[in-house]
Amino acid sequence: MELTPAKIALLHTGQRPNDKVLRLLARFDLQTIHVNVSATDQLNPDQFADCDLILFEAFDRISNENQAALNWIRMGSRAPLVMLTNGVRPERTISGLMAGADAVMSLTMSWDVIVAHCYALVRRWRLRQDSPSCTFTTAQH
Repeated sequence: MELTPAKIALLHTGQRPNDKVLRLLARFDLQTIHVNVSATDQLNPDQFADCDLILFEAFDRISNENQAALNWIRMGSRAPLVMLTNGVRPERTISGLMAGADAVMSLTMSWDVIVAHCYALVRRWRLRQDSPSCTFTTAQH
């Protein structure tokens, strides 16, 4: 799969991103920035303004700190945000979506499926960016 140059932000809570996530990112072959969301002084909502996709490592539960980070990110960007987890659990998926993620995917899924899903989100994001705003009107009866 090929995608014209895109910028992906990878958000992680540890000292460095998870090795599995780094191997997954290598499949994208795109520019990435790494941000440690546990270091809140690194968070600047404007740094996500030109991102095409935001990946968020959420291997444990969705903590209050993670939710606060997502809210902070959403202040600066409406780019698609995908939470990456280490397993599929309905409560984790629900809490991720409620916190502002557009998709929650487990690294136990096929990586080709994850990459394809992310490319689809980026394509849709770019279409929305290039098209004029849609307004809806109600028909007169």
